[in-house]
Amino acid sequence: MASTATIRRFLWKDVEQLTGIFNDINGILDTEKAFDVEFMRQFLSQPSCQPEDHCFVADRDGSLAGFALVAVELPISRAVVSGGVVARHRRQGIGRALLRAATEHARAFEVSALHVEVQSGAVQATRILESEGFYRVKRFWQMIWKEAEAPELTLPEGFSLRPFRSGKDEQALTDLQNSAFGENWGFSPNTVEEIGARARLGRVDPDGIIFILDGSRPAAYNWTLRAANEHISTGWIAMTGVHPDYRGRRLGRAVVAAGMQHLKRRGVDRIELEVDSENNAARELYLKLGFRKDRETVWFEKQLAKG
Repeated sequence: MASTATIRRFLWKDVEQLTGIFNDINGILDTEKAFDVEFMRQFLSQPSCQPEDHCFVADRDGSLAGFALVAVELPISRAVVSGGVVARHRRQGIGRALLRAATEHARAFEVSALHVEVQSGAVQATRILESEGFYRVKRFWQMIWKEAEAPELTLPEGFSLRPFRSGKDEQALTDLQNSAFGENWGFSPNTVEEIGARARLGRVDPDGIIFILDGSRPAAYNWTLRAANEHISTGWIAMTGVHPDYRGRRLGRAVVAAGMQHLKRRGVDRIELEVDSENNAARELYLKLGFRKDRETVWFEKQLAKG
């Protein structure tokens, strides 16, 4: 079916409407996880977003029906598309039109692969992706923790904890994250500017980015987020990494426990995270800490011919 909307580039005057459809599409409308307009401005203003170049919206007579945001990751020759279509506008060709616009945009950067993550069981999205040449490559577990007390923190002898210091630790955090995740599927090295912008987002508490130090050397870290309303507070373990030189020394468990304790002190009711289903060590660590699988997402890939 041909699209019944005009596909065009995002304009900053769209930000209020985009915030609304983003919350609707992601099922977080009227929850503690919902973006407000100011947080959406912060999010889109990150160096990696550049929405006027990389975000497409579906416009129906001045009303936005959907969007597709393309993250171009040149260091690993891929692009990632996120977005969707508001439920009342689905099955009208809009999702396919947005996906095709995003695909052609990615081709212009001569990346090798295009990736999209969808909820497991999302029948219509899966059908569109497969018909457009995408295939399944990864499954991720979305996990949740709801216990009353955070697990005990035990640091190996000689190590210490320290929170992130805004304006001082951006380089150290960038180096540690890039070293810890360099071999992980789908990880593109970050720049100091990207890490700095992410650390300034409204849902980030600098004290919730926690280093384990070996003397003065960062050996591991845990990056937490938190969102709350008058009814509930939810925390996230956004990133957890251990430098390759320090693996096998139980620092992963220690730094995750430190992040969980921080979030509990901030009054969260639950903590969420996602993990590659094939990362057995990380998956089993989270299970031992009391996390349980809540749902699953599927990553799809399409190979893009260069030239």
